[in-house]
Amino acid sequence: MPSTNANGIDLYYEIHGEGEPLLLIMGLSLNSKSWFRTLPALSEQYKVIIFDNRGVGLSGKPNTPYSIELMAEDARAVLDAAEVESAHVYGVSMGGMIAQRLAIKYPERVRSLILGCTTSGGENHVQPAADVSMLMLSRASSIATPEEMAWATSPILYSQAFIENQRELVAEDIQKRIEMPILPYAYMLQLQACLAHDTYHEMEQIKVSTLVIHGEEDKLVPYENGVTLAEKIPNAEFMTIQGAGHIYVTEANDIVNNRVLDFLKNK
Repeated sequence: MPSTNANGIDLYYEIHGEGEPLLLIMGLSLNSKSWFRTLPALSEQYKVIIFDNRGVGLSGKPNTPYSIELMAEDARAVLDAAEVESAHVYGVSMGGMIAQRLAIKYPERVRSLILGCTTSGGENHVQPAADVSMLMLSRASSIATPEEMAWATSPILYSQAFIENQRELVAEDIQKRIEMPILPYAYMLQLQACLAHDTYHEMEQIKVSTLVIHGEEDKLVPYENGVTLAEKIPNAEFMTIQGAGHIYVTEANDIVNNRVLDFLKNK
């Protein structure tokens, strides 16, 4: 189980497959195991690097302020530890914020960029509905078990139709999440980092080929935020997942994996 010490903490990472390097960056409160639906397809053709962000999984969990900038430094440290000079980078949700900052600050480390269900933040960020925001904030103080809270938040993470028709897949996701749930203080530190994220006036600095993916029914990071990213990043491609919620990697797994592989093959 490889790990590297950087920025004052241990960072856990794994490498799967062979080929050009592809770094995957996971979102708020989730660890690298949540790539379990994506990893098999991508690691058949690429050297896929997954890791636990600070605050989750087997990485360090300092009780000090986090920022997207600091977590981008963590991502760079993982590339260093894996002896990768540059990689394709795919980030979802908070991971997409981290990927943006990595591409802006260290453009030489990023071969191409895939941004899923994420936002540039800042003044033009479209906020979720008030009840969604309140539920996300309440997670840190809830007395519910991790499994109970995961089911309580599922209506804002998945489309209603998917929950009704594919409940067993939601249950699989939840079981993976609660194997190593995030600690409440670490959740709040990650959430605060997300709320402070702002790359809106820096998007034009991203020069690498970029694919933006967003679920049409995303309640947590509304669809308009994906549209803004695709419009602001020069020559970005945009993929809309019709009817999908925030966790499109479950709702449209095969479709998205195929699109990602198609995007990467000529980069």
